[in-house]
Amino acid sequence: MDTKDEVEKRPTTGNASPKEGIVQLTTREMTKDEHHLATLGYKQVFIRSFGMFENWAATFTTMNFVSGLPVLFGFAMYTGGPQAAFSNWAYVLGGQDHGPLLAWLTAWYNWAGWLTIVPGIAQGNTNFFVSMLEILYPNAAVLKEGSFAWCISALTIILAAIPNCVSQWTIRHMLRGTVYTTVVLMAFYFIWFPIAASRRGGFQPASIMTTFYNGINTAVDSERNTIVQASDSYCWVVGVLFGAWEFYGYDASVHLAEETLSASTVVANGMWTGSISTWLLSVLTLIMVLFCMQDFMGIVNGTYPNNWAEYLKQLVGRRGAAAILAFTWIDGLLCTGVIFLSAQRITYAVARDGILPFSKTFSKVTPKHHLPVNAALLMVVLTIAICAAVIGSTVAFSAITAAATIGTNLSYLIPIVARQTVGRKHFRPAKWNLGAWSIPVSIIASLYIAFLFVVLMLPQLYPVNAQTLNYAPIVIGGITAIALGGWFFPFSLGARYWFEGPKRTITEVELVGVQVKGCE
Repeated sequence: MDTKDEVEKRPTTGNASPKEGIVQLTTREMTKDEHHLATLGYKQVFIRSFGMFENWAATFTTMNFVSGLPVLFGFAMYTGGPQAAFSNWAYVLGGQDHGPLLAWLTAWYNWAGWLTIVPGIAQGNTNFFVSMLEILYPNAAVLKEGSFAWCISALTIILAAIPNCVSQWTIRHMLRGTVYTTVVLMAFYFIWFPIAASRRGGFQPASIMTTFYNGINTAVDSERNTIVQASDSYCWVVGVLFGAWEFYGYDASVHLAEETLSASTVVANGMWTGSISTWLLSVLTLIMVLFCMQDFMGIVNGTYPNNWAEYLKQLVGRRGAAAILAFTWIDGLLCTGVIFLSAQRITYAVARDGILPFSKTFSKVTPKHHLPVNAALLMVVLTIAICAAVIGSTVAFSAITAAATIGTNLSYLIPIVARQTVGRKHFRPAKWNLGAWSIPVSIIASLYIAFLFVVLMLPQLYPVNAQTLNYAPIVIGGITAIALGGWFFPFSLGARYWFEGPKRTITEVELVGVQVKGCE
């Protein structure tokens, strides 16, 4: 007789009909999680073993502020300085007829968004590693080579993919490991930083919170005076990327829903608690970082791949900076693994619904551990290729981060708007829902995402030329063209002729008489 845990973790057995792709069940017993998933049209494939901690950790570590904050710290300092950085960071948390098209677009934007997040995180992490090496070996010419940085980014992605292709055990410990490294880095920030600041130049006065700096105008006249093409207001608005980049990915908990016990409540709980805890702790961390800053203009004018290195060197010295950067790289590596986990699961999900080319291949899971390894291999190849376009270009890196933020937020916007419009009559709220707050929250979220969409398309440096152009509009335009082209393609090949939304892998008839047992 199977124990309760064995029943919960064991995927339902079945055989697929070669004609319809419908699973014929050979068992009449399901857990509540499994049955709920079946009512949505999907057979249980993944092994359910994650609890509240792992689900919370997925969102918390994806938003990973301890290494995420430093990724764009230098960017934030020249796009408004401390004032804009703090304001934008705190401000962030604040149908049948149309269903197939909306599902198609949502899937493409979300998949493309997470596809670009992985190389963005990997490149940001590489900048930590290379900056550490430049501090230790300032005369090493190889550190300036784009190919060297690309190799580090590629290695980061490969290492991040490995635990996601082995077993649930390695994934669980990866999630927990990221939480542990986050705690250690927070200890550095809240213990080491203030001690070091008190022994060096002291703390910044309260006025640091209102210090503003416009550094996006790079042109100078014959007398070396800056030519102002972008106003201070424009600069402040562009700086919103700093906060928006960190607060993407709060849906990471959802990507583990099919592997989480009591998913209908735990997933929503994990998303909310992960987002709120990240916001509270990150605001406190940013305040500490700003007050411990030593030389603001020295950071702005720093020459490292990531000027967080300049901040650290001023505060804790060369060796201390190298040590923190090394540990930040380890934390960022684990964070990349968690983000890769979400990207891998999204790739599997959209392939399962037939949205990607060669979907049958990328929707397969391994027989023993039920992991989508083929989806992981696709992500490895694509993300390493994207890194090749990012290496050595600060503007390209900012464009990738902006494109990732836009893509994921557009995928959030579509269901938010659909929920309150075309889907309002037939939408059934889950156990965890906003209730009467649904409409006002949806309006605020929609307006904010629309604001982000416009702002993140704007140039981030002036004058605008091939070297300073924000390529985010080109990236998003390309994604949109692929999605709409795939939908409207003629000759009965376009998705509008055959895509009807999520593909059912289990029928309602097969659920009749099923005995439901479970953990909820």
